[in-house]
Amino acid sequence: MLDRILDNKNLAILNMNWAVFHIPIAMEIDPEFPVVIPFVFLAATIAAYVMDDSITEKIMLAIGVIYLVVLPAVIEVLMDPSSMETGSEEFNLLGSIAWVVIIPLTLLGATKKWTGIGTTSGE
Repeated sequence: MLDRILDNKNLAILNMNWAVFHIPIAMEIDPEFPVVIPFVFLAATIAAYVMDDSITEKIMLAIGVIYLVVLPAVIEVLMDPSSMETGSEEFNLLGSIAWVVIIPLTLLGATKKWTGIGTTSGE
C-alpha cells in the first residue's frame, strides 16, 4: 500500500489538487502576492504526471525541496493558529496539518529509489 501512496504519479495528482486549492488562497492573501506561484506549481505537477517516471521523480523532488520553504510558517501556525493574518484559526490549522502530510509524502516519493521506503521488492 505504501508503494501506491508514494508512487510519483499519485503524488503528482495530490500536488495538482494542492496547487489548485492554493490559487484562490493566493488571490485572497494579498493583491501584491505573486498569484502566478500556484499556477507554476500546477504546471509542474501536470508535467510531472505526463512525463516518464525518471523525469517525474526529479520534478517531484524539486517541488518537495521547494516546499521546505514553507515549513517555518507551517510550524508557526501549528504552534499558534492565530499567527496568520488571513483565514480562521481552524482553517489555518487544518491547512498546516495538510502541509505536514504533503511535504514528507512528496519528499519520500521522490527519494524512494535512494531510501528504499515505499518500494516493492521487485524495484
